[in-house]
Amino acid sequence: MANQYFLGVDIGTTAIKAALFDENGHKLYHHIEEYELIKPDSQRVEQTPERYWSAFKDSVLNAIRESGVNPQEIKAFAMDSSAETIVFLDEAMRPLDNFYVWLDSRAVVEAEEINAHFSPQEIMRATGQTPIDPVFPATKIAWFRKHKPELFKKIRMMFMCDDYILWHLSGKKVSHGSSWCTSYFWNITTKTWWPEMMDYLGIHPEQLPEILECGTPVGTILPEVADELGLPRDLLLVVGGQDQSSGAIGVGNVIPGVFSESTGGALMICTTTTAPVFDPSCSIPCNYSILKDKYMIQSGAKGGILFRWLRDTLCAEELRQEAEQKLDAYDLMSALAAETPAGAEGLFLLPFFGGAGNPYHDNYGRGVLYGLSLGHTKGHLIRAFMEALACNIAKIVDYTEKLTGIQVTQVRSLGGGSKSPLWCQIKADVMNREVVTMKNTQDAACLGAAIMAGYGYGAWESMEEAALRFSEIDRVYKPNPANRQVYDLLLNKWDVLINALAGSTEELARLL
Repeated sequence: MANQYFLGVDIGTTAIKAALFDENGHKLYHHIEEYELIKPDSQRVEQTPERYWSAFKDSVLNAIRESGVNPQEIKAFAMDSSAETIVFLDEAMRPLDNFYVWLDSRAVVEAEEINAHFSPQEIMRATGQTPIDPVFPATKIAWFRKHKPELFKKIRMMFMCDDYILWHLSGKKVSHGSSWCTSYFWNITTKTWWPEMMDYLGIHPEQLPEILECGTPVGTILPEVADELGLPRDLLLVVGGQDQSSGAIGVGNVIPGVFSESTGGALMICTTTTAPVFDPSCSIPCNYSILKDKYMIQSGAKGGILFRWLRDTLCAEELRQEAEQKLDAYDLMSALAAETPAGAEGLFLLPFFGGAGNPYHDNYGRGVLYGLSLGHTKGHLIRAFMEALACNIAKIVDYTEKLTGIQVTQVRSLGGGSKSPLWCQIKADVMNREVVTMKNTQDAACLGAAIMAGYGYGAWESMEEAALRFSEIDRVYKPNPANRQVYDLLLNKWDVLINALAGSTEELARLL
């Protein structure tokens, strides 16, 4: 029997990763292409469409070449992508501006205006989402309409990252609900565009891709692109999904009761449900799943992007050692944090850099480092960042547990943060729940994409079956009882500071 391989690509915030898997879910090889984001000012975060496409091509070319696989044995391809990163195109499919990356917060005023026009309950019932903040596409569209009206009139298509690349590969203008559900103008129960929000934004269905179920075949790759990438001309292209949902599938999060957390650029906590769960308090969103007719409670905040900021801004010595001695700056930072006591001796962080994530809603929230004294060191600061993100995860998990009524005893960890044993242990200690990493933790999103590809090709009967078969636990981190008291105190301090700032963050932001 001939070998069958499936290509899965993960389009992340700061890198594109391509990986090849066999029919048993075993990875053969992967390649990562990193890129720097464009930051014209403190609020704007962009990327050129050309950079996404070139990084994609380089990642795929290198993965295929280095794997040693016969390209003719690669049967199908799918990808996942960070949602909310959007580009506007004209009639000739030329970009009217750069991609506005999900981190971009230029549209604060537009978010306020949308929240004033639509009640939280209206938004929740239609889209499953919480009150909007500047991350989401609807705000970027409103901003574009207000600030670039002549270009707005020229919009003929809007794409997320993976839509744009799939169009390059296939010529098809198609996408999926697992990403567009967070656009704030796609209804997760009717699976149609939400007319009231569309009217408010001044856009039309003809300006948007056709929405298909994830795992749907869309045809073969364009011949000229296949030749350029060294792929077979009969390669089947399959509709992929949103990156966090893809990563969840890659670690077997496909049945109710399984939770996964990803500390990549974003911090995301996901759990699958068989029906939409609408939070009465409108604090936790419900997204459409990659799995047909299933849903995902998917809560997020800024994650590893904050740790990267800390590295790039305050850890020059660690970056120097990385460059000169081939060490990893993050490992060096973790070593400093490991020498610091749990609780960072009273130093703690609210990680609301440019707005608070779930289960809080505060577009004016900002990072707060509290408790500094002359005895604190860089190690204390690094540990405070790690513990802060663990606190945010704990708050989301606690809230979701109460909302769904499903007790959480184990959380599966993926993303770059899962590579740090110290951080995994901190998460287990702060949450007081078991944290596990999977044998495919670092490849989870790519594996999820490959599972979609294989399903579209017919290699397995369902995505759920493949996901459960391929996921294997690697390491288990159990809560350390010795740290319970200090972390209960930390979680209490977190609540005290948030409550103290409530109602004041807008005034503070306007005084900057």
